[in-house]
Amino acid sequence: MKGLIRYLFTTYIRTHRYVPPVTLFIMMLIINYTYIPNPIMDSYSFTSLLLFFIMGWVTITIVHAEDEGQKQITLIHSKNKRNYYFALIINCIVVGFILSIIAVAYPLVINAFTPELHVIHILFGFLAHFSIATLSIALSIFFTRELVKNNINSWWGVVSILVFTLVLPIVKEKFFNIELINWFIPPLRFSLEIMSVGDDITSISKLAYWQFGWIFIYSAILMVIFTIIVQRGLSK
Repeated sequence: MKGLIRYLFTTYIRTHRYVPPVTLFIMMLIINYTYIPNPIMDSYSFTSLLLFFIMGWVTITIVHAEDEGQKQITLIHSKNKRNYYFALIINCIVVGFILSIIAVAYPLVINAFTPELHVIHILFGFLAHFSIATLSIALSIFFTRELVKNNINSWWGVVSILVFTLVLPIVKEKFFNIELINWFIPPLRFSLEIMSVGDDITSISKLAYWQFGWIFIYSAILMVIFTIIVQRGLSK
């Protein structure tokens, strides 16, 4: 499994498909912190939301790094589809983890925040970025070529589902105020709600732990569902 993960990641790096999304992300970070000092939580909230969309792009490029012919050869050597797609998902998560660290560390390196910065802000910032990145991966993989055969539809699907996830909580609150729906709506809102607190925060509440935890659990469930679908060939 480790060898498969390493091979797929190396293949992705060699394609250079990561360059456009990563470059755009870094440019947006630089622009966002052009003027200092910046509010801590609001800044991290914005860049985490930016990462949410960037990871949709990254996910597509990672899953599509191999052409169809090479993909079939890799599937044969990986012995089953489950290992292959788990390896792809792990690579997506690794990239999300790296970009999350960059997004949190960059403003610290250039001293972009006020002197009131504490460890709790850094922890919140990382959890916000990494949880949202993971959620973006879990949503975007359903619009890769494994389930959507047309590349154009893949891109439109990713953009649509990410935008839909962003606006859905507002629509639900205004028109469908039913608590049961909360368990099915992608929990992006939890991260945004947590990050909306002021910079004077001094501790993480139990509710915040639960909300971040649910984002990861929700994402893991979607990833498992995706893997089951492609493994059973239900997309054929």
